[in-house]
Amino acid sequence: MSVAIESDVLSYGLKGYSGIVSASFASGLQMALGAGRYDVPTFLLEGDANFDTARWKATATSIQVLRAMYRFHGPMKNGLALGAIVLNQNWRLRGEKLTGETKFQPLSVGVTAGYYIHLGKHLYLYPTTAFTYNTVASGSASLQGQAYRVAKWAPNGSLHMGWEWTR
Repeated sequence: MSVAIESDVLSYGLKGYSGIVSASFASGLQMALGAGRYDVPTFLLEGDANFDTARWKATATSIQVLRAMYRFHGPMKNGLALGAIVLNQNWRLRGEKLTGETKFQPLSVGVTAGYYIHLGKHLYLYPTTAFTYNTVASGSASLQGQAYRVAKWAPNGSLHMGWEWTR
């Protein structure tokens, strides 16, 4: 069994932060729970049909993530991990050309995959990707009659760095 703490290093470049705690078992099962925040990059908002009208700016003011994974080579080893992911986010959406803001909660459920690359006994990189089904669980993704469309299905990716040790 191993325990790890990790962070999505990309979040720091997006005026945010993240932290994840995970436990990996000899069977290959891994459970991870994390939280964070980040400013949503403009290139992710530009694809919305109302972007030119609103000039969206968004912040994920809080994120909670749960991962259930299978690590093919087990804890403390390089290798592929596949599993399921649930993301709960709280967004604040503003428009440069609109006044006010709106808040809503996207909920995402999907599949995820990544690859553990140990840079020594404990330190590792974990590039990861996910493909999720997304829905607005609460709030409104509309501001002054301009709707922001949350994609029903979407990919995402990140780069985690962590420290893993055996129990």
